Amino acid sequence: MLQKIIRKIKFELQFNNTRYYTRVSEKILKTAYQALLRKRINQLLPIVLQQENPRVTLSILANKKRFYESIASLYSFCYWKKDINIHYHEDGTLTKKEFDLLRKIFPGIRIFIRSEKDISVPDYLSAKGLHNCEELRGYYLFSIKLFDMIIEKKTPYMLHIDSDVLFFSKPNEILEIIETGSFNGCYNLDVINAYTFDSETMSEYVPTPILSRFNSGVLLHNFDESFFNFADLVMDNKPEAVTSWVIEQTLFAMYATLKGNFMPLPKYYDLARKERNLGNKLVSEHYVHNTGYDFHKDFIYKIYPGYERN
Repeated sequence: MLQKIIRKIKFELQFNNTRYYTRVSEKILKTAYQALLRKRINQLLPIVLQQENPRVTLSILANKKRFYESIASLYSFCYWKKDINIHYHEDGTLTKKEFDLLRKIFPGIRIFIRSEKDISVPDYLSAKGLHNCEELRGYYLFSIKLFDMIIEKKTPYMLHIDSDVLFFSKPNEILEIIETGSFNGCYNLDVINAYTFDSETMSEYVPTPILSRFNSGVLLHNFDESFFNFADLVMDNKPEAVTSWVIEQTLFAMYATLKGNFMPLPKYYDLARKERNLGNKLVSEHYVHNTGYDFHKDFIYKIYPGYERN
């Protein structure tokens, strides 16, 4: 490996490509922070879940590449609320080593294996005649959030978080909804409207304007399987939508609009580092992938030290 790197550097020297060295520096720093994150994760004290009559299921979909980040995300929330279920949906890349670490840090966590769910969930949808949902589940990885997570939910609410979300302090707005039932849910505010369908198409199924800037990276909802019937209806005769990278977010936004009583989270539940970069105090940050190593630095230097002191 070292010889390969040396040869690459010698090759780049011929072209005086300064940007190459910037990229190398960034990659080295990111690798160093990832290694430090792994070390900190392995030093975390277990969080013992209090699973008697929980009102919320904390769900995440993650892969081997972002495995340690997913633990940091989960820990940063359930540090503030332990009477919950945690459901970990993996994408097929994790091994027994990762499963053992999850069970060590979160005793009582439920782990769902993709190879098993790729069989049982489409069969379940097919048996109910939801063939458009079955097709979507077969093609689109993030449909796990649409179907698997709801099928397995046994609590009034489910909170889904992406593996690039961190909580810096107690998320009181989310916890209040869970405890009081004052809203059907809440959601992260995006910087734009990122939907698969245009307004005219969505208006065929939802009579009111779709929630603006709906982002499902942090999403609390109380949906049940009636959502599947709605999704199946919307997906009918739309084969191209199966490959849209925001179809999951779009279907959730449409159904949340139809159901009503959803609250956009305040700006201190930040997305894309807008408030973070202004230096404003945050409850959470949704880093939205490919934002360098800010996630790692924030967990290592801003969040983890608080765990050490408690």
